[in-house]
Amino acid sequence: MHNIVILGGNFSGVSTAHYLLRHVLPHLNSNTEKQSYKVTLISPSDHTFFKVGAPRALVGTSKAELHAPFTSIAEHFSSYPAATFTFILGSAVALDAATQTITVRTEKDESVHYDSLIIATGTTSNSPLWTLHNSFAETTSAFEDLNARLATAKTILIAGGGPAGVETTGEIAYKFKGTGKTITILSGQDALLSYLKHPTVSRLAESQLSALGVRTVHKLRVTSSSMVGEGKTEVVLSDGSKQVVDLFIDATGGTPNSSFLPPSWLDERKKVLTDSQTLRAMAAGPNVYSIGDVASFSKGNVMDSQWSVNALGYSVYEDLSNGGKALKVKRYSQMGKAMGLVPIGPKGGVGVMFGWRVPSWFVWLIKARGFMMEKAPDVANGAAVLKA
Repeated sequence: MHNIVILGGNFSGVSTAHYLLRHVLPHLNSNTEKQSYKVTLISPSDHTFFKVGAPRALVGTSKAELHAPFTSIAEHFSSYPAATFTFILGSAVALDAATQTITVRTEKDESVHYDSLIIATGTTSNSPLWTLHNSFAETTSAFEDLNARLATAKTILIAGGGPAGVETTGEIAYKFKGTGKTITILSGQDALLSYLKHPTVSRLAESQLSALGVRTVHKLRVTSSSMVGEGKTEVVLSDGSKQVVDLFIDATGGTPNSSFLPPSWLDERKKVLTDSQTLRAMAAGPNVYSIGDVASFSKGNVMDSQWSVNALGYSVYEDLSNGGKALKVKRYSQMGKAMGLVPIGPKGGVGVMFGWRVPSWFVWLIKARGFMMEKAPDVANGAAVLKA
């Protein structure tokens, strides 16, 4: 039995599992004279997390709205035969490349052998609001805690001028406009949404937030934070000053989940060195691949996490079938121009498509109305990989 192990159970990992089970394994297993193939998916969470919708969910008024971004993995893999699919709830904590074994921390450590390996472990954000921190329960608990504190918080500080910070600030400011809350966002750079490389969009984002009563501060970062009395947070800023706020939301960056991997497989950012077209892990030897935020080619967006799945699936098929012809050749071509739609409240926002600025109404039409929450189950059910 050839075991294709996938580490990571969100956008990239779950989509890749569906793709292999639907489009690759049927071809590989069609010749019974050869060895059989199966997929083993390993994840510390048994739910997927549609992080795109997190800013809207955080200000929800019901538990159903708070939990809308999360979908059961088991429910959407139940149709696959046990002979071809296994799910293990646990975290990879060590890898031995010589023996091709992974130590997985579950209720107790267990060893899992791999013949092919797909690393889709993503990143861990500084706050559990933006990526899964171990179990599904830990992230939903963070959602519920923030949601409960929003109503009474008078001073709110958001650190991070990227889409998570800007969108969350907009959602909070819109919902509580006119209630006397003081809301501040620290961009940490010269402008908001600098990744879009469009000065006009950055200025418009700041203007729309200002219209909702938000103060934007540039070139200032939070260097540390700690809880103080009465549930407040004291933050230390990069200029050496301190500030105490009722609610602090950290929407800044994260760390690649790669500490268990051999250092020789990683680049200087601790991401897996990955060929951007085939998604083969370049320093790891044969039959090892990487996809999503942990891979060196990724810009950290959903497009790179999902649009590359077909190319990875083809690479696996190509390697295991010795150049078989049942599937059409696929290589990933990364989007070079800036792309991003950033709602600022439910009525519009700012955005760039293929390097061009789009109007607020377009952001409303595509994303701001519902934050695309109807697509949350698609992370778990494999809707994005229905076709080979």
